[in-house]
Order: sequence, then C-alpha cells, then structure tokens
Amino acid sequence: MSIYKENGRYIVKVCINGKQILRRKYLGKSILTKETALACEKDLYISYGELQQDYEINDLFNIYEEYLFKKYKETSAKRYLSSFNLVVKKYFVDRKVSQITRSYCEFLNDSINNLDYKAIEPYIFLAKSFIIFLNNYGCKANTSSLFKYKKSFVKKEKFTFYTIEQFENLLSVITSLEDRFIFTLLFYYGLRIGELRALRVENFLEDKILIDSELSNKGRFGGQKVFDPKTNSSIRYYPYVKDIKDMFLELKKEKKLKKNDFVFINKKKNKVIGETTIRRNLDNYILKAKLPYIKIHGFRHSCATYLINNNVDPKDIASWLGHSSVDTTLRVYAHLLPVRKENIKNLIDSQK
Repeated sequence: MSIYKENGRYIVKVCINGKQILRRKYLGKSILTKETALACEKDLYISYGELQQDYEINDLFNIYEEYLFKKYKETSAKRYLSSFNLVVKKYFVDRKVSQITRSYCEFLNDSINNLDYKAIEPYIFLAKSFIIFLNNYGCKANTSSLFKYKKSFVKKEKFTFYTIEQFENLLSVITSLEDRFIFTLLFYYGLRIGELRALRVENFLEDKILIDSELSNKGRFGGQKVFDPKTNSSIRYYPYVKDIKDMFLELKKEKKLKKNDFVFINKKKNKVIGETTIRRNLDNYILKAKLPYIKIHGFRHSCATYLINNNVDPKDIASWLGHSSVDTTLRVYAHLLPVRKENIKNLIDSQK
C-alpha cells in the first residue's frame, strides 16, 4: 500500500526501480487529504520514474504554473507567476533541463543582479524556485550556494501617513456617509484594503467587529473573490471605537443591507466597490482638504504611527494590525522607534 494514514495525516510510500521513497509532506506542508496524497504520489513517479528523459523546459511552464497555485495562496501565486513571466521566464525558454547547469545558474544569477530594478530579490527567489522545481525533472543544478544578492535591497521609501489632525481635516471635507465610514475604519483599525472590502453585515457583532477574510480582484481567473486571511493572526476582533457602530447602523439602514450582504456593495453593479473607486474618491478629498498625497495603504501606516507616537506597546500594535509577530511590526516601523526613545528621554528628564 503506497498511501496510508497515521495520526490523522497521510504518508506516501512508493518503490521505484528498487528504491523506496517516503514522503510525509508535500510542497512543504503536511499531507492532510487523500487528494493531496495522490498528487504527491503522482509527482514522485514523475520525478523518480522518468528522469532519463531530457525535458524541453517549454513543455514544463504550464506544470510550473499549476505548482505555484498548489503551493501558494491564489493571489500570491498569481503575483509570482506574473513576475516570473515578466522577468525570469526568458532565461529558460527554448532550453532543455540538462542545459541548466551550475555554470548556467551563475550566469542567471549575474544577469538578474544586473537588471535595472529597484528590487531584484523577488526575481532571484523565483529563479531559484523554478530550478528547484526543475529538479523534479532531472535538473542537477544545486542552488544552495547560488543566488547571493550582489546589491542590497534598495531601502524602502519612507511611507507617508496622516496625523490625527490631518485625518480629521480629511473627514471635514467628506459628506458621503459611506466614504467617511471607509476612511475611519482604515485609519483607526489599520485595515488592509482587502479586509475592508470583504466586510459583511454579519461581521459587525453587537459589541465588536470580526475581521476574518479578504476580498480581491486579483484571482487567477479574474472577478471578485473572497480569500482566507494571510495568517491566523490576521483573524481578529476589534471593539467599537469613536462613532464606528453608529456609522455602520446608519449606513446599513440607508443601503437597506441584509445579514449576508457586503457592507460596501454597489447594488447597481451587484459588486463590492472597487479599490480604484476608493482611490479616486480619496484623491478628490485630498485636493479639497489640501493635504499631501497618501496611498490607501497609508492609512494602515497612519494607524501604526498614531499608536507608536502614543506609546502603545509594539506587541499590542502587532495584535491590532494583525501582524504575524511583533518582529514584523518592529521591522516595518523601525524608523519610528526613535520617537519612542525620545519619549523615554523626556520622561527621564522630567524627573530632574
């Protein structure tokens, strides 16, 4: 028996050409379903049973696409595939697997490092990922010592954010209840735009708001689709702050929303309002309020900045924003930490 179950998880064991091969994981994850176990078994037979064939890499691109969508969330897989097709794919077109040698990997490494892009790490990652994938089809290249970054990641531009005074100035020019509600949620809760768009009436409980999904138009086959959150830490509850609950109830009444309805629905088109629409409306309000330009994601940064400047513990900020760990919070907002140190200095000086 090549597939069997142990402690609620599947184990795949096959014998090919007298060699026994056992797998407890597939694509880096435990094998939890029979379907996944069968896919793992199939890949093992392909990997170990047909390695005498020198594959045309052109014939493997579609399989690699399926591999990405098996291994990653749909939105991430689509992003990776787009970047792969844009930059990395051309280095493998019209080649055979046997031609991907160590020396060719070094050439590839140099070529990508010399590209005129702000960040080359994503393309290095995808090149390495593809060669690891080709190992299933007889590629002998070892990537462990390759793909060293020859130039450091270009420092991110300091993100823009609004102070509480600037945010209140923005609100002062917004007359639409829906837009006021949108930007208030973004500022005080630091929601990702996908989390905001995925909100349904049922997410607004009696005494708290549940964030448990994201909505995106970037699915593999287009159209709006609701996804599970990035990590378990992205599932979180928020207490109601400011006028959030009153604004929700007023909007619910105004739009005649039912329990399963999306809150920010365009009923004429029967779709959740698009990110482009929110962006366009924000641009108009920024001009009216004479404020500096800010991205939608800048409201998430504004929320974090507001909390940091008010001495909220980074662990609590990480929980509030739905970061997977406090390390993420400290890394993303490291440049704001001097503000906290200055506050400590002022506290000590005030004791003199």
